[in-house]
Amino acid sequence: MKIFKSVFTVVAVATCTFIASQAFARPPVYFEAPIKFRGTGCPGPNSVTVSGAGTDTLTVLFDQYDAAKPTRNAASKMMRTACSFVVPVRVPNGIQVSHLTADWRGYAEGRTSLHREYFIAGEKQNVPNEKPKGDYTVRDNLAHATWASSCNGGVFPMRINSSVRAMSQPSYIAVDTVDLKNKIVFQVKWRRCR
Repeated sequence: MKIFKSVFTVVAVATCTFIASQAFARPPVYFEAPIKFRGTGCPGPNSVTVSGAGTDTLTVLFDQYDAAKPTRNAASKMMRTACSFVVPVRVPNGIQVSHLTADWRGYAEGRTSLHREYFIAGEKQNVPNEKPKGDYTVRDNLAHATWASSCNGGVFPMRINSSVRAMSQPSYIAVDTVDLKNKIVFQVKWRRCR
């Protein structure tokens, strides 16, 4: 049986619009641990591997984040799987997060669905459901009023609810790949407060 792995990579890309040449010991905006996971696509501690917390790149490997019809073709053995998780984002005083993007990459065949919801500091960010085909990349552009207006800094929990569904027979969808090229990439842009 083929075991699929998916990569969830979080990348904070810091571009200073005020002083471009200033160097930082650690990125001014970065992702913190812990990250909490729950769902059928990430059912337990052995189904998720996390590395790189406290830096601008966070990688998460999933063992079972897929769905298929018939279900025997999926590592999860399900027609629909879901994964909810929390990514804490550390923003220092005097810095504003201006934009956040999330690129979801994976593989799909047949009739499938990829669903995502984001909650940043309690506010919901709506994104449309996707019906990906083949090797896919779906980009979510996220903006958040609290980050854009606040200069006080702090830790902002970003909660993501996601699911994949196989809707016709035969069909298959995954946020994964054997060669680890498919992933979720989060990018954060920031600027100094004026």
